[in-house]
Amino acid sequence: MFYILALSLAGIFLGLVFGLLPGIHPNQVYALLVASLPLLSVFPAEGLLSLILCTAVTNIMSNYIPAIFFSVPDPNTVINVLPGHRMVIEGKGLSALFVSLAGAFFTLLSCIILLPFLLYLIPLIHELVYPYLHVLLSALVVWMIMMEKTWRKRLLSLFLFLASGVWGLVCLNSKLISADWALFPALTGMFGVAGLLMSIQEVVKLPKQEETEELSVGSMRKVIISGLVAGLLIGILPGAGESQAGVLVSQFTKLSQTEFLASLAGINTSNMFFALVSLYSFGKIRSGAASAIERVIPYFTLNHLVFSVGAILFSAGLSVVITWYIGKRLLGVLEKVDYKRVSIMILAFTVGTVFWLTGPVGVFIMCVSTCLGLLPILWGVKRTSNMGFLMLSTILYFSGLTHVVSNILL
Repeated sequence: MFYILALSLAGIFLGLVFGLLPGIHPNQVYALLVASLPLLSVFPAEGLLSLILCTAVTNIMSNYIPAIFFSVPDPNTVINVLPGHRMVIEGKGLSALFVSLAGAFFTLLSCIILLPFLLYLIPLIHELVYPYLHVLLSALVVWMIMMEKTWRKRLLSLFLFLASGVWGLVCLNSKLISADWALFPALTGMFGVAGLLMSIQEVVKLPKQEETEELSVGSMRKVIISGLVAGLLIGILPGAGESQAGVLVSQFTKLSQTEFLASLAGINTSNMFFALVSLYSFGKIRSGAASAIERVIPYFTLNHLVFSVGAILFSAGLSVVITWYIGKRLLGVLEKVDYKRVSIMILAFTVGTVFWLTGPVGVFIMCVSTCLGLLPILWGVKRTSNMGFLMLSTILYFSGLTHVVSNILL
């Protein structure tokens, strides 16, 4: 019991540290944990399971601080940059953080309550839609493009999807860098560095942030339903990502700005939980955390799933409180400093981290990806068009055309 508690607290600490570091991909955190397993093998399997889960949950919660305040997210929170960072510029940074944490926590709590139903539903949906994944993903791409208001923007969105998709095929199939490590500089450049460069030009100092005791999310029922449904969509459609699912669901639920931000946060936690259910139900690995768990516990049983629920609840409650406390203090500091200078420091740190973890190849990938990330901002089209980086390769994989296209490109 002592080891489980100690490793849980260690996981919360790791998740907090790596979540606050801008642009760090959580899969890199899990890769480090997996690499450390020989040294950690002296601990019980349940303790290591708790370490991984507490790291995963806390990483999601704490990453809202750099995603919202600095516009440098990890891939799980890329879409939060748009409404969250906008609210900071409007002086509503505390509200943005509160809304994100509330949406993430209460959607996760709803997932736990619905666990018996999910154990039946998720395998059923997987069995029904798996043969048609490439068709469903293609339909989602068409819908994303048609969401643009003019034909000019639709053509530009199609171009960005194909350009980022081809770039994704090149990076993810390169012999110079593994696919897992290529994701980090690519998505950091597209959605992090590109956003930072634009915000550096627009903002010199943060406006005074509103402080009110009446922080409101809006309709929590709509937020939770949106988070659950979108989380299921991601589980069904690998490669789609939180951004596409969130925008799709919001079209039917008519969410306000704060409700939309809260539902996006809920998608992150529900997706993490559904990946755990998928690991138990049919052995599918749908996340970096699930991959690390599979290395620790090859046969993930119902007892392990129930234990995981306890670890998730413990880390979620504690990480929400810690993140809120740090966020309030940090935002107060940012009001008093030159935001442009801080952003430049964050940008330098991000580039340095990419070079340290992935070398010159990673820096090159980040530079090209940054150029792609700037195009939708300059052209006025949705930045989700650049998610072709992952979606195109996923569509080709499930349609059986990966090797044909890879041979042509590579």
